[in-house]
Amino acid sequence: MSNVSASEEVALSADAVWKVIGDFSGIRKWAPAVMSETQEDTPEGKVRTLKMPPDGREIKERLAAQEQYSYTYKYVGPHRFLIDHAATVRVVPIDAGKSRIELSTEGTIKPELNAEEVLGNMQKSLGGNLKAMKRALGLA
Repeated sequence: MSNVSASEEVALSADAVWKVIGDFSGIRKWAPAVMSETQEDTPEGKVRTLKMPPDGREIKERLAAQEQYSYTYKYVGPHRFLIDHAATVRVVPIDAGKSRIELSTEGTIKPELNAEEVLGNMQKSLGGNLKAMKRALGLA
């Protein structure tokens, strides 16, 4: 199992950060690259469907767990790079005016793929998400 993570401290309270990035069904608040987002409640849980540029490729993700300042989701259907994909968005309170955003992704890299390249792409993706979150928070 491979795990990639990224984190960054921000000069905002956990509550302020969570209002922008903490809605599983509101990813477009901070991810402007997502073309559209829909949500449905299924017997397995809440599922969001994201349409991604440039061709409208669909990604389906199921909310697997949620706490005060974190949620974990799993890919529904085959992932391009991973088997058993799961990702977590978390905000850790540091003090009244500071918190840390933590992002992580884990899964087993498909054996036919170059593991080093996949891990590099995953790290780049998490870094891009952190930048997008900071922009949405007015911190860019």
